[in-house]
Amino acid sequence: MKTLSKDKKIKYLILAFSFVIPCFAVLISYIIRGIEPFGGRTLCSMDGFSQYYPMLMNMDEALSKGEVFYSFHGALGFNLWAQSAYYTNSPLWLLVYMIPHEWQIEAIHFLIMLKIGLSGFFFSLRLLRKYENTDENKALKFFPALSTAWALSGYMIAFINQFMWTDVIMLLPLVVLGIEELVKNKKLTVYIVSLFLSIWSCFYLSFMVCIFSVLYFLFLILKEKMENKQRFSYCLCFGVGSLTAGAMAAVSLIPTAKALSLTLASEAGFNEAIEIKYTLGRLLMRLLPFQKISLEYGEPNLYCTLIAVVLMLFYFAFGKASKREKLLYFGFVTFMFLSMCTNIGEYLWHGFHFPNQLPARQSFLVIFLMLTIAAEGTQKLDFRKGAATFLSAVIISGASLSAVYQIISQVWAARVDSLQRYESSMEEFTALDDEDIFSRLAWTDEKKNNYPQQYNYNGICYYSSTMSGDAYEFFQNLGMERYAKNVSTRYNQSDILNAIFGIKYILEEDGETITVNENALPLAFLSDEAVLGVNLSDYKKGEEAQEALWDSVVLSKNDFDTQVSELKANGINLTYFDTDKIKGNITCYRDGVLLTSLPYDGGWRIFIDGEEAETTKAAGYLTCAEITEGRHEVEFRYTVPGIELGAALSLVGIICLVVIMNYELGIMNWIKKKM
Repeated sequence: MKTLSKDKKIKYLILAFSFVIPCFAVLISYIIRGIEPFGGRTLCSMDGFSQYYPMLMNMDEALSKGEVFYSFHGALGFNLWAQSAYYTNSPLWLLVYMIPHEWQIEAIHFLIMLKIGLSGFFFSLRLLRKYENTDENKALKFFPALSTAWALSGYMIAFINQFMWTDVIMLLPLVVLGIEELVKNKKLTVYIVSLFLSIWSCFYLSFMVCIFSVLYFLFLILKEKMENKQRFSYCLCFGVGSLTAGAMAAVSLIPTAKALSLTLASEAGFNEAIEIKYTLGRLLMRLLPFQKISLEYGEPNLYCTLIAVVLMLFYFAFGKASKREKLLYFGFVTFMFLSMCTNIGEYLWHGFHFPNQLPARQSFLVIFLMLTIAAEGTQKLDFRKGAATFLSAVIISGASLSAVYQIISQVWAARVDSLQRYESSMEEFTALDDEDIFSRLAWTDEKKNNYPQQYNYNGICYYSSTMSGDAYEFFQNLGMERYAKNVSTRYNQSDILNAIFGIKYILEEDGETITVNENALPLAFLSDEAVLGVNLSDYKKGEEAQEALWDSVVLSKNDFDTQVSELKANGINLTYFDTDKIKGNITCYRDGVLLTSLPYDGGWRIFIDGEEAETTKAAGYLTCAEITEGRHEVEFRYTVPGIELGAALSLVGIICLVVIMNYELGIMNWIKKKM
């Protein structure tokens, strides 16, 4: 058996400590706070309660059925592919999906712990690679400490409920390592793969990572003296690597970008005067330990231990680095702070819109840069005997104690029984959907944002940043309540809406009594042409808009029950239903409009008797097409907008990666030898 060298043993020990210490701190916090399985509380709180957990349950079911492109579990239907790219694309969630449902909440908690541990592990891995010729004692003492400060930073703990963000924090050290490998050895593989994984897992925060990557790359090639020709060659390599990573993620990226272009947030521009949001004094306070977590419109979460900040300052004052390097680092960190403090910087960093509630979401990049400079300080400062050990212990203690304090006293934690309180009654409710090819369900207790996703039924309530502006305005015009402006709707029932939306089963507020709505219309039916001209925004009250919509739909001026009967008689009889492919037949007694309760987002196509019909938008949201008198075979097909182009680009990106890996690693030669 081959024995490990002393150098490798030290490196493995560093990596082990960098992983175990953050995990242990989180584990202690779980036990004290009573986080499941150590008590009755869950980190599925705040957005974890109303968004991530329901979306994870929805995606779990979608994967099991192979229906990952579209979902009817909210807002009459939505682009599930885009929502997943925004919220649930992390490959690590596959571990949760493999767990039986009754253990999934516990699995989420341990997955969060795993991500925090891997954040420390990857940060240390990056330091070991960057300073591979460093003094062993310094590496052993400082690398686990700085890695712990990264993994347990104030940002990570403050946003521990924002599950989708943690992957990017975990992967950032690998992205930066890839950039350093590019400049050091002109190797692209690590950069491409890590950036792709970051974009795929959470493109929102990865947008910020991409900006930071450009800045860090420019810093690296400017801090070294070289000819412009050489800098150009590095820029070419960086561009190839960045484009390859982006192309690989294009099958997710392009459809999501198209979906977000339909949101109201995409329409908001920068119409303010440039101003400073945070004073220097307030920012310095955020560097102190045991600070109150900043969530709703507060200051940035910046804590990464005082000693690490002191090491950064000592690097500038006493470090044995060139003036050029110090000046560039100073300019870099100053720019990061200023862009974080100004409203224009916040607007640009957050993808050309202002974030809702949660402040300075790019501040994890500021923390990373401060720790990077602190690491430079450990290499370019002389420490007396025992000083490095003492400082490292203080960093680890400070990061761990602050994290434990914040988790047990400030992190939002809901009760598990509150999250799952309706599971038993919902099983009977959702089972009704299995009796029909397709039906929609509703709950008279409207304040349930994403319960259709959590309990997997075809409902209306919806809360997602990928919600289209048309959807939000449509439901607002009809008098629906909202939880969060521009991105949510809560369904307030009425006879008219229950009919048009096809709400067949209604669960009463007690969570047990179920009634059947005999007036529920089918998914598509013959409507009067007047529906094409109705504008719901013309009406001040939701009830008036509902009546106007109904008057534009009905085929006669009879009483409500007769009108419903006429619409049902001219409604589609479904013969096949999948979330992205629906078939049926319909008999129309006259020419008119085939009105559906399918949202219009450019993805649905309607085929009548095998010929594609021209789809249009009715009432600002509903998909429809003209139809003639007689019996017709109708088919609805959904294609995620942009997915075909995205898939083609992803294939090109993968081919480019294989070529690059073969060039760098000699993969084909290795395969031939094995064969």
